[in-house]
Amino acid sequence: MNIQALFILSVSLLCDAKLPRYKQNIQPNKLPTNPTHNSQALRLLQTENKNEKTSRIVNEYRTRHRRESFDSRSYESSLIWSHSERLDENGDVLLRWVNTDSSITFRLEAKTRGYVGLGFNSARNMRGADLVVAWVDDRHGNAQLLDCHGLTFEDRAVADEVQNYELISGYQNDTHTTLEFRRQLDTCDKQDFVIGEDTTQILWALGPEGSDGDLPRHVHSGTRPLRLLQPLSKPDTVPLKHWDVRIANLTIPHVMATLFWCKVFKAPDLSQKHHIVGYQPLIDSRPIRNGKPVIEKDSLSPVHHMVLYECAEDHDKRLWSEWAEGEGFFGPSRPGELATCVTPIAAWAMGSKGEFLPENVGIPLGERGGVSYYMLEVHYDNQALHEVLDNSGIRIHYTPVLRTHDAALLGAGIGVSVLHVIPPKQRAYRTVGICSPECTNSTMPEEGINIVSVLLHAHGTARKITLKHIRGNEELPKISEENVYDARYQQSRIVPGGRRFFKRDTLITECTYDSSARDKPILGGYSAMQEMCLSFILYYPRTELAGCYSMTPVVEFFETFGVKEFYGLSMMQVEKIFLSSGNLEGLPQEIEGDISALQGDDQGVGLMKGLVIKEPPEFRNKTFMAHLNEMPWSEPLLTEQIEKTLYRGWHMTFCKKRDDSWGAPIQIQNYPNYTRLSSNDASEKSCHYKSVRLPSVTGATGDASRINSISAILILTSLFIAR
Repeated sequence: MNIQALFILSVSLLCDAKLPRYKQNIQPNKLPTNPTHNSQALRLLQTENKNEKTSRIVNEYRTRHRRESFDSRSYESSLIWSHSERLDENGDVLLRWVNTDSSITFRLEAKTRGYVGLGFNSARNMRGADLVVAWVDDRHGNAQLLDCHGLTFEDRAVADEVQNYELISGYQNDTHTTLEFRRQLDTCDKQDFVIGEDTTQILWALGPEGSDGDLPRHVHSGTRPLRLLQPLSKPDTVPLKHWDVRIANLTIPHVMATLFWCKVFKAPDLSQKHHIVGYQPLIDSRPIRNGKPVIEKDSLSPVHHMVLYECAEDHDKRLWSEWAEGEGFFGPSRPGELATCVTPIAAWAMGSKGEFLPENVGIPLGERGGVSYYMLEVHYDNQALHEVLDNSGIRIHYTPVLRTHDAALLGAGIGVSVLHVIPPKQRAYRTVGICSPECTNSTMPEEGINIVSVLLHAHGTARKITLKHIRGNEELPKISEENVYDARYQQSRIVPGGRRFFKRDTLITECTYDSSARDKPILGGYSAMQEMCLSFILYYPRTELAGCYSMTPVVEFFETFGVKEFYGLSMMQVEKIFLSSGNLEGLPQEIEGDISALQGDDQGVGLMKGLVIKEPPEFRNKTFMAHLNEMPWSEPLLTEQIEKTLYRGWHMTFCKKRDDSWGAPIQIQNYPNYTRLSSNDASEKSCHYKSVRLPSVTGATGDASRINSISAILILTSLFIAR
């Protein structure tokens, strides 16, 4: 590409960056309703302004004799970085940051001598994203930074009208480029991303050597979900002990896409009560090649999530000791006694680095302070059907220095079952699980409990999860909420200041799913292709409550989909099967045979495929699964009515204690009637667009934040696009 072509391209891009916005209101990350019309309008606007703007821009750059940038060598940052994350698997891009109540400062260390790009978005692409591109001039060693954004209807970046990022320092050596810069959490600039408590998709891109002055031929890029404002989690200042609970040499066969494995462990032999204060994942999965496990740099572990449960005390210690010495059990075939292992102690899911508990709480450990035996449940998602040798588990950190309060984990949400259905072709379909006031009234102390943190859990089609708090007929502020849920990043969320939760209060876990890419309904279940809607709630003081869930009553569920009767089984028999965890006793032989051929934790999927409809006549002789698949899901009136019926209708509630007994009887009750909490976040904040400027900390000239060179604009043409 010759100099003349480069100059024309730069002028064109500069004009694009200055174009007024097309009047159609385009939502971030969504294509406009008429992209062709939009493009035509932009071209017309460009033509009308071309001559005047081109002359002005060219004259401006001709009169600029030097780059107005900050000399990075004159500044050394004294910040203490509270967070540090690798953005790529190889560690070539390292992001550090620290924030105040109003601003955030970044340090980006990248293995490149070209430009580095960082972006923030709610989606995993650059459309509508907030982008910053920076580099260190090879000739003078000066750092340069440009505030940009991605167009909402095209994979292209343009410069912002207002530059809201402030360069602090930047330098490069033989291999790496390092830059420090800061911005306001909310710049009040419509072209910038508001950094809040939700998960943010962090975009990154690297240019090849010398790309700060030339159009790069290609870039390396990627995305990583992170919560930038999460409180710092740190261990005790006192020495900690650790206890590793991990699977030993389990071969995951290539024929199983989903596998649950359960392993019993005996607690450490402790002379006194100890407190669990944190945990970390131990991921060790090795693909088997030619009969031998190997370590492969880019291989992904099939470990999807892990939960460590307390097991209720049993007088037959001999049997439990044998299980603790054994290799474990395939989920569906585990001994019935393991059903007493219901109290979660640690819950880990993809993307989490584990956590340390707040310094005032700890979970009792050991026979003298807790229980004798624990069960580790590991879910393997092996959709690629690889043969893998696994030794994964959880490292438990504990201490004899007791915390102020005994804490516990409570599981809440929708009971895992195929009665949890998400129709296909839906942008925002909601389901809900209830922890009833009858349950909390019978299991909690008079003074109530204090909620400390929450882990919100679902699978790949979930987009939003909310834990609501109802007291009487009034909704209180949400306990925890994730508005941009990403199943790749499931880290516990601290509840700021904690939350007092009283007897007879109600918990509601609400999940919103985007199933627009699915052609068939999604059933609830453990497989990654199925869905969940759960909350794991850390609280104190410790109570007997272990789990508090709900699901749609069986009869009401089938009636919602227009089915009244099946061949060979009454509705009461079907209900009994679901309530007995899929027990196959009493099933007709032909149905039993169909189910027994399935692999993995069935959770009723086989039953759905085996139930043949008898009534009504229009669905007769179809299996229920076929009936679900053939429903006209593109009809909004149908899906809206189903959502309303299952959400606002009857719920069957379950209340489980730590010893696997019922904390309250199973009940069928209607969705609670309460006054919704009105959100006024938007009205509480007043912003003046284009009026926010960061105070200078560099001493650089006022023009240092402006668009610095034609080469900076050239970089944008391929920033974040190539992979």
